[in-house]
Amino acid sequence: MRQFLPTRSDEPMYWLLFGAGGMVASMVLPAIMVVLIAAGYTSDDLNSGVLNLNQVHNIFSNWLLSLIVFGVVFLLSFYALHRMHHSSHDFGIHSKLTWYIAYGLAAAVSFVSLGLQLLMYVKYF
Repeated sequence: MRQFLPTRSDEPMYWLLFGAGGMVASMVLPAIMVVLIAAGYTSDDLNSGVLNLNQVHNIFSNWLLSLIVFGVVFLLSFYALHRMHHSSHDFGIHSKLTWYIAYGLAAAVSFVSLGLQLLMYVKYF
């Protein structure tokens, strides 16, 4: 008697990214927002205050901090677009096209962010 094995799915990987993005959205993003809002209240323009343009450049010129910012953008984009993909099922859209759009857009946002960070890193060094 031949036994049928279940097919393997790549869905757990996307749910893992979704869970990590949710954790970033609930724990890391509010801390970043508090720092940026506090920095915005202390500056009159981009060249003065707690977080001025030179300090932003120094943040992105550090490879570790730039990698952390990329990780936040990566996880948040997959979190948001995974949620949008599954919300499309609630609206009755059951197409594989929404999967390609959601995860393709999340990957595009992530790699554009990485490209801009690398461009900033290379341009100033």
